[in-house]
Amino acid sequence: MVVKVRQVRYARQAFALVFGLLAVTTTRSARAEDGARSGACSAIVLANVAGCAMASSAAVRAERFGVDAAKGRRTAAAPWFPANPTLALTASQRHGLTETPANVVNYSASLSQEVAFAGQRASNRRALDAEIGARSEDTTATSRRVIAAAYVAYFDALAARDALVVARRLEQTGEQVLRVTRARADLGVGSALDAEMGEATALRYAQARVEAERRERIALASLSASLGRDPLREGVRVDGVLEPLSGASTVAAAPSSELARQRPEVRAIHHEERAHIERAEAARRSRIPSITFQLFAQNDGFNERVLGGGIALPITLPQPVGHSYIGQIAESEALARQAASRAEQLARSFSGELAEALASYDAARAETALYTPERLTRAESMLFDIAKEIEAGRVAVRDAVVAQRELIDVVRGYIEARRSLSVASVDLLLASGASLEGRQP
Repeated sequence: MVVKVRQVRYARQAFALVFGLLAVTTTRSARAEDGARSGACSAIVLANVAGCAMASSAAVRAERFGVDAAKGRRTAAAPWFPANPTLALTASQRHGLTETPANVVNYSASLSQEVAFAGQRASNRRALDAEIGARSEDTTATSRRVIAAAYVAYFDALAARDALVVARRLEQTGEQVLRVTRARADLGVGSALDAEMGEATALRYAQARVEAERRERIALASLSASLGRDPLREGVRVDGVLEPLSGASTVAAAPSSELARQRPEVRAIHHEERAHIERAEAARRSRIPSITFQLFAQNDGFNERVLGGGIALPITLPQPVGHSYIGQIAESEALARQAASRAEQLARSFSGELAEALASYDAARAETALYTPERLTRAESMLFDIAKEIEAGRVAVRDAVVAQRELIDVVRGYIEARRSLSVASVDLLLASGASLEGRQP
C-alpha cells in the first residue's frame, strides 16, 4: 500500500515537472517571437516599411475582425432549413364516468419541419457573400492608407536625417569662418565688424543644427508611432535614400480615370450595392409561403393507435392586415440605388485626386531634375570651402555671408525636392489604386 502511494506521488511530481517545462518553453518561444518581430522593425528600410506598418496596425486588425464577423453571419445562413424540427409530446389519462370506469392512457407525438422552397436562402447567402467582399475591400483600403502614412513618415525621417547632416557640416563651416575672421581681426588685416559677422553666422548655424536635431527627433517619433512602437521607449533607425517608389513612374506614363474607379473603396460600395439587391430578392422570395410537414402518432380515447401526417401553409394577407415584405423590398432597393450613387460620386472624387496627385508628381520630378549633380557638387564645394576663400582674401566676409545663404538654399532645396518627389510618388500610387508595396528600381 505504501508502495502504491509513493508511485502515485512520483507520478504527480513527474506530470507537474513536464507541464512546467512545457509552460516555460512556450513562454520563452512567444517572447522570442515577439522579440524577433520587434527587432525586425527596429531598423527601417524601404523594403520593410509596409510589412512593419501592417503587422502593428490596430486599424487593419479591426477591419479584419469585421471580415470575420461577416463570415460568421455567412455561416449562420448555411443551414438548409429555416428552423429546427419541432417535436411535441403529450400524455393524459382518461377516467370513465360509469360505475366500472375504464382507465385509458392517451398519448400523442408529432414531428414537424418547415421547408422553404422559394430560394430565399440562396439570395441571403449571396447577400452575405457580397458583404464579405465589401468588408474585405475595406480592409484593403485601410491597409493601403496605413502603408502610405508609414511611407510618408519614413521619407520625412530620411529628409530630416539628411538635413541634420547638412546642418552639422554648416556648423563646422561657421566655426571655421569665425576662427578665420577672429584671426584676421587680431592680426589687424581684418575689421572687428567682420569678426562679429562671423560670430553671428556661427551662432545662426548652431541654432539651425539644434532645430534640425529637433525635427529629426519628431520625424523618428512619428515613424515609431506609425509602426506601433512606443516613441519614448522604442526608437527606430532609418536607412536608405530619398527615392520615389518605382511604380509611380508606370502610373504617370499612362494615367487613366478608370484606375480611380477600381480603388478598393469604390469596389466595397459596389459590393454593398449587390448585397442590397440580393436582400430585396430574398424579401420577394419570402412572399412565397414555406410549407410545414408534420408526422404524428397517437393513442386516442378509444385506445386506438393512429398514425398520420399533414402539411401546413401560412395564409398571406395584404398589408396593412398581413405581412407582405413590401417595406423591406422598397428599403433594400433604395439602399442599392443609394450605394450606386455613392460609388459614382466617390469615383469622380478619386479621379480628381488622381489628377492632383499626377500634377504634383510631375512638378516634383521636374523640380528635382533642376538639381543636376554638377550644380550640387559646385554648390557644396563652394559652401564648405568658403572659410578658405576668406582666409586667402579672395572673398569679403559680407559677400561670403550673402553667398552662403544662397548656397544653403540650394543644398536644402535639393533635400526638400527629393522628399517632395518621394511623397508625391506615394500619393500617386495611393490615388491610382496601384500597389504600394513596391521597391525602388
